[in-house]
Amino acid sequence: MENIKLHYFDTRGKGEFIRLLLHAAGQKFEDVIVPLSSWGPEGKAETPYGQVPYIVYKGRKYGQSVAIGQFFARKLGFYGKTDEDALKVDEAVLLCEDLRTPHLRDWFISKDPVKKAELSHKLRDELFPRYFGYFEELLVDNGATGFFAGNSLTLADFVIYDVLDTALGIDPECLGPFPSLRKLRSNVEAVPAIRDYLAQRPKSVI
Repeated sequence: MENIKLHYFDTRGKGEFIRLLLHAAGQKFEDVIVPLSSWGPEGKAETPYGQVPYIVYKGRKYGQSVAIGQFFARKLGFYGKTDEDALKVDEAVLLCEDLRTPHLRDWFISKDPVKKAELSHKLRDELFPRYFGYFEELLVDNGATGFFAGNSLTLADFVIYDVLDTALGIDPECLGPFPSLRKLRSNVEAVPAIRDYLAQRPKSVI
């Protein structure tokens, strides 16, 4: 695959799992940073649907982060080996998106300190335990390998790894009861290309 351009903000957000997958695959791409500080009507007009991330591939623009991730996962071998594996991947990814949007998004964009504190409390005490319990069950169901499908990394592992990064910034103890999620993080970070990327990427809260 050649001439891939990924356009996204200078933060992790909905573009990061795509970056992680591409780095893990050793796939070259141009990471086009869209400054969040200058995001406005002019920038939105350049995108397919007024939002990022989007990619430019073979001269065409494509939007929707999950669709982009699924495309690269299929092309680069991160969608499991069977149709059942692919179903497990999609199940975990879409479940994770239920947590990311609206809950983590609302927490991130909130400027009201009182409202943000309320959202943080809800995430720590209600949503993280619920969703991380779901993720843990899926991992255990797959044989406690630390992968969501099969015995190797898939799109689901990158998506949920990144959301866990955000969660740990909100509650550093949130993974305490979830050994399989801790193993998942170790599996992702064991990939040399991922380890190198994580060592040099800018820090962001989401």
